[in-house]
Amino acid sequence: MHFYPDSLVFTEEFTESVEWNATESQIDFSLPNNYFYLDSSKNFTAYYKFSKNQDTLFCTIKNDYGENELNFLKAENYIEYLNKKHEVEFQLPKNDSVEFIELDNIYGLKVFIGKSNNSIIGKTELSNDLKNLESDIKIFKDSIRPYEQNQIETHEMFLDRRFHIRVFADKSISDSTITKSLKTTIYLKNSEADKHLPERFRGEKRDTLPIRIFRIFDSKEEINLWKIKGKEIKTIANNVYN
Repeated sequence: MHFYPDSLVFTEEFTESVEWNATESQIDFSLPNNYFYLDSSKNFTAYYKFSKNQDTLFCTIKNDYGENELNFLKAENYIEYLNKKHEVEFQLPKNDSVEFIELDNIYGLKVFIGKSNNSIIGKTELSNDLKNLESDIKIFKDSIRPYEQNQIETHEMFLDRRFHIRVFADKSISDSTITKSLKTTIYLKNSEADKHLPERFRGEKRDTLPIRIFRIFDSKEEINLWKIKGKEIKTIANNVYN
């Protein structure tokens, strides 16, 4: 969203500008006519305030259908944003030969590993440590199942093959340390996949698929949510149709 004195422009894809006005605590604006989800009211009011150090914007956006809470962090780039949001400091390693990850970002659970006071700390985007990795994987997969319903291939097997972990680790941390921190084994027992099997096979422990882990690297291009470079690293972790 780009605010100009006489207009508000959303993104390059939606170039139609709209009018807006603001006070010290609220902004009134409307969505462009060509915005992609105009199935509700196009008129919005955003009530906002800044944190004491001016690096966070707390915002409540209201329209005729309800309200949503949104917080915005001030950051120079995507990596700085992740550092601030998850409170793990890391500097990505550089390798110009590493290519962009082809797997959809939707299927990537983010893990952050850095150093603090000479100790290694790790978090997922869902937990403040790596102790709940197994349950985090299950919760993450459940969260993307509604997205899967809109895909041509929706069988659980395809979700598992797309699912992967994206590790944002400090350049001082080795690949072996990463995989050691992420080892886990989950079985297919009582999974959704049982519904597709003959009754005599349901509830049994079966073979698992190795989780795909990508270590994220810095690049000359501007890193963002959808376009990021990573190298697949060897793992002893396993995942399952959950």
